Amino acid sequence: MSRDYNLKLVQEMYEALNRQDINAHDRYWHEDMIWHGPLGFGSIHGLDGFKNQVLKPFYKAFPDYHAKNDIEFADENWVAATGFVTGTHKGPYLGLQPTNKPMRMRFSDFWSVRDGKLSENWVIIDHVDVFQQLGYDILNNLPKIEN
Repeated sequence: MSRDYNLKLVQEMYEALNRQDINAHDRYWHEDMIWHGPLGFGSIHGLDGFKNQVLKPFYKAFPDYHAKNDIEFADENWVAATGFVTGTHKGPYLGLQPTNKPMRMRFSDFWSVRDGKLSENWVIIDHVDVFQQLGYDILNNLPKIEN
């Protein structure tokens, strides 16, 4: 596909993310897609898994979720973006109970495009910063490693 097509595909997918329109993702992703998530998620295989194991819990944790890409880049096979997700922590997130605190989550995404749809997604999230915003200092709560 063309660079412009691929950019538009990701931009429209982000509009669906911000509307929390889970079923709209059928238009943007292959059924056999793979989502390579950050630590705490692992890889999710298949669109249904992505919807149920990633999107639904994320929307429950941050019901006012809003993503904005600051930088986007594409060619005929790839799209990359970096930006921020904002939201208020209203539900459990990676084991942390709701804090009702706002957060601003920095992310970077890389997608491969196959036959006009997204086929794989690699996700990087700054969880250290997110958890600090929510009142939990990951770096000072790591287990001690004995030699």
